[in-house]
Amino acid sequence: MELKNSRTAEVLKQAFARELDARARYLFYADTARQHGLRQVADIFEATADNEAEHAGHEFIYLGGAPDTIANLEQSIIREFEEANKLYPQAADIAREEGFAEIAEFFSRMAGVEEKHGKNMQALLDSIKKDEKIKGKTVGHSSVQMAQMMMPSHANPIGVVHGGELMKLMDDAAAVVALRHSQNLVATAEVEDIRFKSPVHVGELVFVNAKVTFTSRSTMRVQIAAQAENPLTGDRRPAFDASYIFVAIDAAGKTVEVPTLTISTEEEEKLYAEGLAKYNARKQH
Repeated sequence: MELKNSRTAEVLKQAFARELDARARYLFYADTARQHGLRQVADIFEATADNEAEHAGHEFIYLGGAPDTIANLEQSIIREFEEANKLYPQAADIAREEGFAEIAEFFSRMAGVEEKHGKNMQALLDSIKKDEKIKGKTVGHSSVQMAQMMMPSHANPIGVVHGGELMKLMDDAAAVVALRHSQNLVATAEVEDIRFKSPVHVGELVFVNAKVTFTSRSTMRVQIAAQAENPLTGDRRPAFDASYIFVAIDAAGKTVEVPTLTISTEEEEKLYAEGLAKYNARKQH
């Protein structure tokens, strides 16, 4: 019997939808548990969410998977523009009519975000069909997380880690991100807004997250955010953050173009706008 028209296929579709729903819910539940200081509960929710995604993956494969990238892009573009032009505008109208102004505003913003998604995918599809090199890279493409245990050699006599040691961690992470995005040699042009938020002590783990938030022709703005963790308790707190400006250069030291930054989320759009404003301010001065 052909699976496509079978009752088994319908059960697979229902199971696929339930697994994805469970995964999303468990991730939200994990955030709530972490906010309440229940880290072990959050860990269980996240581990279970990962397993639910694995289940959904098997079900999706049984249902035929997604073997054709062109078809996948075409289908996704249709869905994204449908959400942008129909689903969310209609939802905003309904919420507004019923007096839910905040929800209506949310739906309206989502329409713009979905349109952006559709345009990103359309650009990819056009490049593939024309056999052109795909332009732009996402924020996630080059982002990194580095971790290091703080040792006595990093600290002063009372066990507080030197600011210079923490700045070295920033430098290393930021440079890796700029290198991965540009795929060229890079040089630090400026360090912006270093903020030390809490002391870091010997024996603590420092997690440094770094990502590109803005690009111009040859420069990249890399944002750094770090947390310190007590490995005995699992407690984390903000440690420091900063922004770096890097320039991409060739072997002769001349500036070269970097890939554009493909923006996918509202947060990325906000950070890009901040980077653009600071870039224009630097040019004026």
